Amino acid sequence: MRALLLTFIVAVTLTFSGISPALADDAPRINELVRSAADLAKSAKGEEEYGAIINICSEAETLDLPSEHEQYFAQLNAWAHNKRGEAIAEKGAATTDTEEAAKLDAAALADFDAAVKLQPKMSSAVHNRGVSLAAAGKSEEALQDFTLAIELNPKYANSWFNRGELHYQAGRMQQAISDYSRAIQLKPTDSGAFNSRGNAQYLAENYQAALADFGQAIRVSPKDPLGYANRADAYSDLGYWDRALRDYRMALQLDPQMARVKQGMAWVMATCPQANLRDAEQALQLSAEAAAQLDAPDARYLDTVAAAQANFGQFDEAVKTAEQAKAIATEPHAKQIDARIKLYSSKQPFREPSR
Repeated sequence: MRALLLTFIVAVTLTFSGISPALADDAPRINELVRSAADLAKSAKGEEEYGAIINICSEAETLDLPSEHEQYFAQLNAWAHNKRGEAIAEKGAATTDTEEAAKLDAAALADFDAAVKLQPKMSSAVHNRGVSLAAAGKSEEALQDFTLAIELNPKYANSWFNRGELHYQAGRMQQAISDYSRAIQLKPTDSGAFNSRGNAQYLAENYQAALADFGQAIRVSPKDPLGYANRADAYSDLGYWDRALRDYRMALQLDPQMARVKQGMAWVMATCPQANLRDAEQALQLSAEAAAQLDAPDARYLDTVAAAQANFGQFDEAVKTAEQAKAIATEPHAKQIDARIKLYSSKQPFREPSR
């Protein structure tokens, strides 16, 4: 999910003509708070500085404020909560401590929620709350926030993109494609949106549209390996193995540690029906490296290791590895692996069907 940065703020000073005695007593302190808050807002960059602005707003609420100052401090308070939430969310994203990250994510969500309650039409805070809700697994609430953020500010591409992500995760490909398309219209240099729309197009079986989107992602960001990796996967699935290998090699050149690329490349080199494209030794090496990079065993990666072992002639090892993959695979994949185990048991490698 993508977050938003926001700018603010213009100070409002208090004049003394025609005001009540109580307000006159508070006026010097109100003006002092306005100046302090405005000065802080100009340079605030971290959690503590935004917190200081929030404290100023809290003190201002205890004073007898004229209406324009009530509005000013309410807007400032919402802005500061939103900015502090962004700073906390960034810390949460940076830490590797799961428990600490959960605490920070909860604190960020609380700040975004406070900002929205203070200023319900503040589109940036609504959007950011949606990002936090999505990260917390509250997809339906996040979807509502992104929809509201779009209504409040239809020209902000990230709201469209993030809503598209939720539609994609829920399997609503046409809605995802529509939202990604709007994000691309607003920000045509966003390679991430092209990659995401390409993935949705592929799952919707719009294969040529998917390839076109991955190609556009590459043109927009030629140094980003993701576009090449996505297009390579699509080429591989469609049987364009030589093109797949070309893109896998380019992706691996840009990011030598990209495990999914090693896995995809190894699969083609081990299972391709065209003998001139197979490379038994490299397939074995790449598949083993890819599987070793993961924190936990993955059925697809182990399936690839097994295919590479069988292609290399290590059929006993292939059976053992494939059994491990089958044990953790989903039902459709487990059936495919079971069919391959029968091949390996009879000393035959697996080959993709010619297309």
